[in-house]
Amino acid sequence: MILSEVFHDIDPIPQNDGPYPVCAIDYPEAFVRAMDYLRALMKINEHSERALELTAVCLRYNPANYTTWWYRRQCLSVLSSNSLQQTSVNDADNDNSKTVDIDINLNLNQQRGDIRGCVYYDPKRVQDDLKLASQLGGSNPKNYQIWYHRRSILEHAFSS
Repeated sequence: MILSEVFHDIDPIPQNDGPYPVCAIDYPEAFVRAMDYLRALMKINEHSERALELTAVCLRYNPANYTTWWYRRQCLSVLSSNSLQQTSVNDADNDNSKTVDIDINLNLNQQRGDIRGCVYYDPKRVQDDLKLASQLGGSNPKNYQIWYHRRSILEHAFSS
C-alpha cells in the first residue's frame, strides 16, 4: 500500500510531542507515515475500506496500540452497517417497515459509535479480523489489546 497514493486527499497529522520531548522514540519512517494518516482519518471520522486497511498496516508495526484496535472496531461496525443498508435498499420492495426499522437502528448505533448495538456484523469481516488478530498475537500471547479485540468481535458475533 503506497500511502501517499491511497490517501492523496488527506493531509497527514504528525505526532506532536511538544517542543521538548522527554524521551523521543525513533519510530521507523513507514510507521510514522501510517500513524500520521491514521490520526488524520480519525480526526475527520472516516470509516472506510481504506481506513480499515490502514489500521491493519499500523497494527503490524505496533499490535499493542489500543487506539488503533478501537478505531478498527469502529470501521468494522460502520462497514458492516453500510453492507446491511445496501441489502435493505435492495429488499425494500419486500418489506418496507422492516427496512425502516433497520435503518433507524443503524443510524442511532453509528452516531453512538456502538459496535455491539450494530444490527448486522458481516461474518466474512469477523473471520478476516480474527485471522489478523491471530497473526499479530502469535508472537505475544499476552497482548491484552488483541485479546480484548477478539472478545469484542466474538461477543458481538454471537449476540446478534
